[in-house]
Amino acid sequence: MSREIAALHTIIDSLGPPRKIKSRGPKYRRASVAIIIRIRPDHDRYPQYNTSRHPPTIHSPKQTYQHPHQPQLRPVQAIENPKSLDEFFDQDWVRTGVPEVLFIERATRNTDRWSGHVALPGGKREEADEYDQQTAERETLEEIGLDLQDLTRFRCLGALDDRELWTSFGRVFLMVLSPFVYIQLSPSTPPLKPQPDEVASVHWQPLSLFLDRLETPQWTPMTITLSSKLTPRLSRTFLRGLFGTMSMHSIEMPYKPEFVLRTQQDRMSEQGGRSGSLSPTTLAATIVDHEPEWDPDHRPLKLWGLTLQMMADLLELKDGPIQLDIRQKVWDSKRMRRRLDAGFLPGFSQADMHFWVRALLKFHSWVGTEKKTTQMNRVGSWESYYRIVRQAFLFAILGRVAAFAYLVKLLKAPLMRLLHAV
Repeated sequence: MSREIAALHTIIDSLGPPRKIKSRGPKYRRASVAIIIRIRPDHDRYPQYNTSRHPPTIHSPKQTYQHPHQPQLRPVQAIENPKSLDEFFDQDWVRTGVPEVLFIERATRNTDRWSGHVALPGGKREEADEYDQQTAERETLEEIGLDLQDLTRFRCLGALDDRELWTSFGRVFLMVLSPFVYIQLSPSTPPLKPQPDEVASVHWQPLSLFLDRLETPQWTPMTITLSSKLTPRLSRTFLRGLFGTMSMHSIEMPYKPEFVLRTQQDRMSEQGGRSGSLSPTTLAATIVDHEPEWDPDHRPLKLWGLTLQMMADLLELKDGPIQLDIRQKVWDSKRMRRRLDAGFLPGFSQADMHFWVRALLKFHSWVGTEKKTTQMNRVGSWESYYRIVRQAFLFAILGRVAAFAYLVKLLKAPLMRLLHAV
């Protein structure tokens, strides 16, 4: 059993009852996403499942000889609808396979807040949805055509803790997000049927990519100007250089899509004017390219923000389940400390902002182990992190004003003597 399969097995065993959060508004102010995991059969043992679009290598007759001790190629003997996960993981194609996670690249739309971002399939809850899991399954079916309710192909393993979505650096509440974890039971994935208005491409990324990054962080920064988030609009240009930028960490993923939505231009002629002349008209049609050519020089995908946080929450379970005998506040404090020590949380270009954010995080984590937890003072959420950033922003301003006043006090007497001497 590979390291990735062993880690996935521990993650599944560690999934416990999720923490549910009540919405602050009507029922539609909830959303759900699906973390879909599949086991891709090893291409060396099961070459019939090799979906690589590179031309096959033709061997000479001398190269076709196979050593008797070399593993023999064999057909996949998959159990239909396994009774338990232990029975599923005992299969040869699972034990020797490669775990992968499904991501989508959202289509570019002006009405979509997360347009063009890498995300998990899912969306907002509708009135017809009876529960959050149904929202994740309905949205996945609409966006990419995977029927997660088909119990012969997929199984829901559980859910991660609910999280609150905020904008404007934690000042405006958007919705409550519920992530659900699914695993594909069959070695082959059903054909994908993308929705062109919502999805630009679909990617299966190996689980090892995230395990390596979380153990030895290799981040690519996504910078945000602090003055654009924390100050009034008229003063942003003046304060941009004073408070610098915040770097949101991201993981680069190779661009190897299962399909790509392309726009095909069709030229038609229509009758124009009294002269009967024909004027060409260009019509744009969206087509699905199920066999895109892989370009190694294509820009990599960047996984960051909320989606990266959900993947981190999932992969943290590889160290075992959350202790049920401690309060959620204590667990969130430990999680925040661990991510702080690993360099997971955002960094700041200005030294004093970086210092105050780190200091306040340490202080709130320590206080959190002593106080009774509430949803508003929970340290493990982005809303609470942004609140700490705003506090650090005020401390940085006060510190700079105090430093400037102290500098003026030190230089006042020499300057006065110099003026009297002149």
